[in-house]
Amino acid sequence: MLKPGGCLMISDLVTQDDQRLDDYIWSKYGDYLESFGGKEYRQKVLDYIAKEDSPRSVTYQLGIMKEVGFNTTEILHKNLCFAAFGGIK
Repeated sequence: MLKPGGCLMISDLVTQDDQRLDDYIWSKYGDYLESFGGKEYRQKVLDYIAKEDSPRSVTYQLGIMKEVGFNTTEILHKNLCFAAFGGIK
């Protein structure tokens, strides 16, 4: 539906391609959540993500964008399990 030259930007939760790195990143995010709101808050947020979200790696998502016709893709920002990325059709 995006016209040629159109731009799509995404900011979302992401995973890592390497499971060891993914485990480490999510552990760090969990530590942050716990420092912000305690153990119950940490568990509440992580449970919500497990139930309502399906994060995928930036590499995977940029690959899908290329498959559906994006000419250019870019990682704009990545911090722990959050990333901003996009592309131009």
